[in-house]
Amino acid sequence: MAEPQSHATPRADGSAIHWTLDRPEGKGETALVVIAQGSGCAPAMASLSMQAARAAFADLAALTVEKYGVDPKDSPANDHLDCSQTFREHHTVSQRIADYRQIVESLRGAAWWDGRMVLFGGSEGGMTMAALAADVRADLSILISTGGGVTFGEEVRQSIPEDGRLTADAAFAKARQNPDSAELWAGHSLKYWADGIDRRPVDDMLRADTEFLLIQGARDAATSVNTARMVSDLFAKDGRCNLTYWEFPAFDHGMVDATGKSHMADVLSQAALWLKARMDMPVTCPAK
Repeated sequence: MAEPQSHATPRADGSAIHWTLDRPEGKGETALVVIAQGSGCAPAMASLSMQAARAAFADLAALTVEKYGVDPKDSPANDHLDCSQTFREHHTVSQRIADYRQIVESLRGAAWWDGRMVLFGGSEGGMTMAALAADVRADLSILISTGGGVTFGEEVRQSIPEDGRLTADAAFAKARQNPDSAELWAGHSLKYWADGIDRRPVDDMLRADTEFLLIQGARDAATSVNTARMVSDLFAKDGRCNLTYWEFPAFDHGMVDATGKSHMADVLSQAALWLKARMDMPVTCPAK
């Protein structure tokens, strides 16, 4: 690998989008994979899962984009509690989508890019990539631990004990009434919740011609496996053939089994094989 190239591009409000392009050394034209981190305010490549994803798709050029208010040199002790005020005031899924779109469009026509685009993300990153797919006309997208069949707000409600759901409902109502507030609930600003709680990833996925690989662990306590199954059912009901669904019964949100062993690298290796096969021979849906 050549040394990753770090860049800063201004947003319309004058703030900087920090992003990194990592191109394989010695290759000519290549496809681009956009790798999206999950929740929190740590820099993208601080995540072991992000590093594993980069390794799995090492033959592609990789783009990572930091969230609003995150600098690549940041090192928060806790990536949900020790975030900057700038992050609290500006970070939303919509902002992430806009930032990715701006950087991707700026790269179009680059001599090294063969035009093919892959999106990869898990959890919040998966929700973001699901929404981005149609906007940037991605060829393929791999989403891990994303669920997707219900709204983000309902996904959160299902992940907490029943006696805590009234508190969540009250917080969501407050967020809708105060959509620009940096006040925190459950580690995120009310602005973040107001932006995200009514998003249903499957709606964004069905807008796209992108070929999706949706990967879900049945032991995932944060994202119910039933909501991922709903995505598969909704694609089938709509007569779509651009979804592959993998379910791993023994794995949780981070592809970890009941003994504490991580299988993320194995899952990503399988996903990379799927990606290579689909890039070499894309699926063509039969005419309805």
